[in-house]
Amino acid sequence: MKRSERHRLKENELSHVLNEATARLAQRQRSISLATAALVVVLLAAGGYWAWHTRSETQAQIALTQAVAIVQSPVEAPKADANGKMAQAPGTYPTVSARAEAALVKFQDVAARYPSTQAGIAARYYAASALSMLGRPADAASRFQEVVDRAGTKNFYGRMAQLGGVEAQVQAKQYDQAIAKAQALSNATDENIPRDATLMELGRAYAAAGKKNEAKQTFDKLIAEFPESAFADEARTMIATIS
Repeated sequence: MKRSERHRLKENELSHVLNEATARLAQRQRSISLATAALVVVLLAAGGYWAWHTRSETQAQIALTQAVAIVQSPVEAPKADANGKMAQAPGTYPTVSARAEAALVKFQDVAARYPSTQAGIAARYYAASALSMLGRPADAASRFQEVVDRAGTKNFYGRMAQLGGVEAQVQAKQYDQAIAKAQALSNATDENIPRDATLMELGRAYAAAGKKNEAKQTFDKLIAEFPESAFADEARTMIATIS
């Protein structure tokens, strides 16, 4: 697969995850129960923390939304203005990479300012994805691991970051590590990690490492187990490419 096509697919994947996550960020549950009058002081303190945390989360979501808007901005070449001078139209970027670089700055800022919020964790994940798309796998792998460390493996972004880490290792040509991690994920009993996605990452790792037979077997398994999966068509394309 050509590098330009991989970049386009990565861009589409990043945009898809961003859109999906926007709805998930709104799903917050808060509860405070009144036990006895003796707990009033404790409850007031807890209420103050809850109010602070909710305000912080809201501010983080606003900042994250602004960063997402950059990813969704148009990519247009500079055009001549009325004076014949080449200028970039406001709200647009000359290349996909330039747009990703701008979004990366915003995502990193949100992650740094609101590290413990769900929006901050999401921003850290998106920053890792942008780094991967920009061809900086070592930095991407570090950010993905930070997401796992902060969010845990049961969190949506924690699970996605594990898969992102595999891709970053493949991009860095650390094939043995990527294959080992993808194998562990595909064999895990955790139903929260989509098996079709882990098989896809494992197949990609095998293919990148030049292990065609193992790659084909993995893609065949994906298609057999998940014929309706969104990854099934890509698996068939990969099989045709490596055959």
